[in-house]
Amino acid sequence: MGASTTQRASDRIDELRDAFVAGLATFVSQPSVSATGEGIRDCAGWLAGQMRELGIAVEVLETGGQPLVYGRIGQGAPRLVVYGHYDVQPAGPLDAWVTPPFEPAVRDGAMYGRGVGDNKGQLLAHLYALRAWLDVHGEPPPFELVFVFDGEEEIGSPATEAFIEAHPERFRGDYVVCADGSTLGVPGPAIFLAIRGLLYLELTARGAPAGWASGSYGGFLPNPVQRVAAAVASLVDARGHVLVEGFYAGAAEPTDELRALGAALPADFVGGAAAYGVERFIHERPLDAMLFEPHISACGIDGGYTGEGVMMTVPAAARAKLDVTFVSGQSADALVDRIREHLDRHGFEDVELDALMRCGPIALEPRHELVELVAEASASVWGERPVLIPSIAGGGPFAAFAETLGVPTLVVPYAQHDLHEHSPDEHLRLDWYRNGIKTSAALYARLAARGA
Repeated sequence: MGASTTQRASDRIDELRDAFVAGLATFVSQPSVSATGEGIRDCAGWLAGQMRELGIAVEVLETGGQPLVYGRIGQGAPRLVVYGHYDVQPAGPLDAWVTPPFEPAVRDGAMYGRGVGDNKGQLLAHLYALRAWLDVHGEPPPFELVFVFDGEEEIGSPATEAFIEAHPERFRGDYVVCADGSTLGVPGPAIFLAIRGLLYLELTARGAPAGWASGSYGGFLPNPVQRVAAAVASLVDARGHVLVEGFYAGAAEPTDELRALGAALPADFVGGAAAYGVERFIHERPLDAMLFEPHISACGIDGGYTGEGVMMTVPAAARAKLDVTFVSGQSADALVDRIREHLDRHGFEDVELDALMRCGPIALEPRHELVELVAEASASVWGERPVLIPSIAGGGPFAAFAETLGVPTLVVPYAQHDLHEHSPDEHLRLDWYRNGIKTSAALYARLAARGA
């Protein structure tokens, strides 16, 4: 399991470069939108077939939500659980894409398509690293690999998380590793030490059962658009400070070590306001807002007429979508209760509140052995140590692994900083894709040596 076999695996990955790019293109061309269900089951079947070709014992598990593709190969210690997700975000406005989102195209050394980096390319990196292992060694690794590929991460993994908690024996291991996300403002390799919690809320205001002409009735009928806008405005002030009573209670303060890691990030990690096309930031310390502080963001308001021309009507209903990002020491359930109490206290008892997603936060210490294992594997490929980023925004069932099962869990991005995940023209640079495969292969080699 020495340097020679590691180099042979790297060489084999280079030899299979075209095949690995073709496999990614096929994967991306299969729609798998969990928000609508489009293509999900066909994509799960394709993925399961690819895994079986590698000798992985595969099950497509029914969770009550979107299917979970589960596989095992190898024997012995340690037991590495690899998490990823094959579902993708909706494509968004199709006219904003240079090429169709589910017709992957290679331009300037990158593949473009919905889900190419989030998370299909990074998911495949783990499987193609196993392919290289099998080609070099002729047998499965001398440790156990468990693959857990989620079909509903982009909608918060509610059924997946419940399934993991109900069947802990399937998902326990020594480590959980996930390759996902971009490196944000870091130009080279990186590791995320924490994933902040995510709570996604919907506020709904209702008026009369049908619309009425605003010129005649707008002066006295309740207006749901104005109502829901006022409710949203009551939550946060102009500087981004959350006005909900008790919102910040329990929020863990970053340690001096984490603050030092944040301060050591590249000077343009966040950049100036002009980089985002705005005149100013609302927060005096944007890096703190990005890495350490809980906040509430309004993601959209919908209601009434917003088309071309004029339509003067008091709408029947309106709704707003809110992203509540929180940190260790806080809980989604408690935050829902506090926001509900805030709305009631400020006269918005009639505004409905629904929690659409709840994902808990996780974190590892900078010197945790799993951080070091992944950092060594990454450095052996890139020739430089990965930058430790204190946190990234949350999502997925990571708290089920880290908190419920107590398994150290780490996210390492294999995609470059301008991945444009969740946006038009999402793209994954092919050199990053190949280095991701090599990083997984280097991690497998280190785990094999550990178990020897």
